[in-house]
Amino acid sequence: MKYVIFLVLLALVPGLLIAQDESKYDLNFSGFISYESIFDTRQTVSAREGDVLIFPSRVLEDLNGDDINAQPNFNMFAIHSRLKADVSGPDIFGAQSSALLELDFLGNSDPVISLVRLRHSIIKLDWDKSSLLFGQYWHPMFVTSSFPEVSSWGGGAPFAAFSRNPQIRFTYDLSDNFTAAFIALTQRDFSTTGPNGGSPDYLRNSAIPEMNLHLVYQNKGWNLGTVVGYKVIKPRLANLNGEKLDETLGSWHTNGYIRKDWSDLTVKIQGLYGQNMHNFLMMGGYGEFINNQNNEITYKNSEIISFWTEWLYRNGDLTYSVFGGYSENLGFTDIPGSNDSVNFYGRGSDIDYTYRFSPRLTLEVEKFQIMGEIMYSVAAYGSTQPDGTVSDTEDANNVRFQLHLKYSF
Repeated sequence: MKYVIFLVLLALVPGLLIAQDESKYDLNFSGFISYESIFDTRQTVSAREGDVLIFPSRVLEDLNGDDINAQPNFNMFAIHSRLKADVSGPDIFGAQSSALLELDFLGNSDPVISLVRLRHSIIKLDWDKSSLLFGQYWHPMFVTSSFPEVSSWGGGAPFAAFSRNPQIRFTYDLSDNFTAAFIALTQRDFSTTGPNGGSPDYLRNSAIPEMNLHLVYQNKGWNLGTVVGYKVIKPRLANLNGEKLDETLGSWHTNGYIRKDWSDLTVKIQGLYGQNMHNFLMMGGYGEFINNQNNEITYKNSEIISFWTEWLYRNGDLTYSVFGGYSENLGFTDIPGSNDSVNFYGRGSDIDYTYRFSPRLTLEVEKFQIMGEIMYSVAAYGSTQPDGTVSDTEDANNVRFQLHLKYSF
């Protein structure tokens, strides 16, 4: 019932705005209807009933030596269809005011798939050289001016960071070509995992928002930038003896990217280093080291590096594109002691590296797109060592064939 009420209120927004002052507000609706069909040659580690592909599943042999996970699967989706409302309003505090509300139908977890989900919800104030943004929007590690425009959902994860977060963002134009943004944020749908599963509580209980700095240079088709961020989590409030625990974990993440646009060609390159990157749909996390003699708990980050590139060539209504990505597990920042037992909280603790190569073809006529994409993905599974690295690996590979149709309005 709450979703019905919400949609009714949304439908009344135009009338409410017009009733206030027709000359001050401009409301525009847009969005798209999306259809996908996918075929995978084996089982996968994924989200949303297989739609968001992360890794191929590891080789799992039965008593006869047959790989149980070597089972193809097929599915169709329309859950990514989207509705967006943009509002332009009057000047507030000398700034141009605007707002955005965007919904889709993914739910915020697999058990509630197809339900309405809040995607973006922001208020923005724009001055001549600065702006303030409040609400839920892309994490700065997901660079809106240079991200993988792949047909498959997930925005290039697990090779590119993918997350949306409640935040406050201050942006300032240092010159005509150079911009700096400072962002303080928390977690919601994309959250850190820990002893109680995935939850935004670990960041909340540190009582410190995640902080990020984003620097951008743009000139003559060039877009260069870097993001540096730091977050602190508190996985447990009490130790195994029921005593108050003050132990926290601080984690760094950073990227550097280049985009160059020519008349018919676009090239993007990005490199990334991160600690405890589970909340970005990437490999990594952290280790909980428990001393077996006194139950003392400490935390150590799991580190990863990642690289991706994308090339797009436009020829009339057709765009020929290719995406490639590579990510590697670097292990823990410290080695557990001889008396320590280790709990790993994260993703891909038994994967040494993973990579993907995916060409695609897009036909765009007016606001109708037909996209075909082939994704070849490999994950090297093996034995996790005490330092968090992985050895004695065996590759698992998957080929995904995807057809994606989109009608925008």
